[in-house]
Amino acid sequence: MTSSWHRTPVRILLCLGMLAGAPCLFAPLPAAEKAAAAPASKLYTQNGTDPSFKELVGENKAALAQGAKGSKVSVNLAVVEELPEARRPIPKDINLHTLPDSSIPRKDFAKWSRWYQEDGHTQIFRLFPDEVNLHSSRPLAARVEAFSKTQWTEAQGTWHEWSGVVTPINPVGMSLQVKNSVNDWAMNITIRENGDVLLDHRRGEDAVIAHGMLRKSFLLRVRDNGLDYEVYLNGHKAGEGRYKRPEGKTCFRWGMYVGEHEVRHEAMIFFSGVTIDGHEAK
Repeated sequence: MTSSWHRTPVRILLCLGMLAGAPCLFAPLPAAEKAAAAPASKLYTQNGTDPSFKELVGENKAALAQGAKGSKVSVNLAVVEELPEARRPIPKDINLHTLPDSSIPRKDFAKWSRWYQEDGHTQIFRLFPDEVNLHSSRPLAARVEAFSKTQWTEAQGTWHEWSGVVTPINPVGMSLQVKNSVNDWAMNITIRENGDVLLDHRRGEDAVIAHGMLRKSFLLRVRDNGLDYEVYLNGHKAGEGRYKRPEGKTCFRWGMYVGEHEVRHEAMIFFSGVTIDGHEAK
């Protein structure tokens, strides 16, 4: 299927001087915003129940270090994976970060189905009300994220690319980060509860790059070289920026991360056809 999104002209809104390290901002794509949102019942079905976080921790907090099973989410692949890019295989060379464990290898993913599942070419990320970080003493900070083992430095200056189709069901917090191990995140994509997609620059003015995208699929592409980054939505440039990261290593992280905020409702987001540096899983 060839989407009309790719034929929509881009209208530049504002460019802030890159010499000062500020981002250039570009208009969102109106066609993507006007597309009708699919009812949740047409995107997935769910079988089974999930205990509350209080019940889960109360049963045996220590046992959570070994995993937590959840209800089964079955994705309507004909709808969620309609775009050709959504049908690329899920990356194999990734780890997970959940509430109790910051680096879960792929062989153990099935143990953590409360927060993470896979169906077809789609990754399913979930968080539940009142959940908080259990991995360290940091307050709140609930998250379920996949992250690439591919890492790079500012000194190397090599461009790396994340690409995937995003379908926000009822997301919370950050959905994608360009994250450095020492200098923290350079930029993130946050999808608000009303479906607005925010490009959050660590340095410079933030920008809403699409409005009302709940239960709508869109193609997101992010490029980064350890200093500069670029963001594309449905094939058109949505923004760019610069953030110095002289130390540490940078990687891509995607899923949901709430930082210092509370999880107030059951949250879910789909990522389909994710690739790192254009490499598809074999």
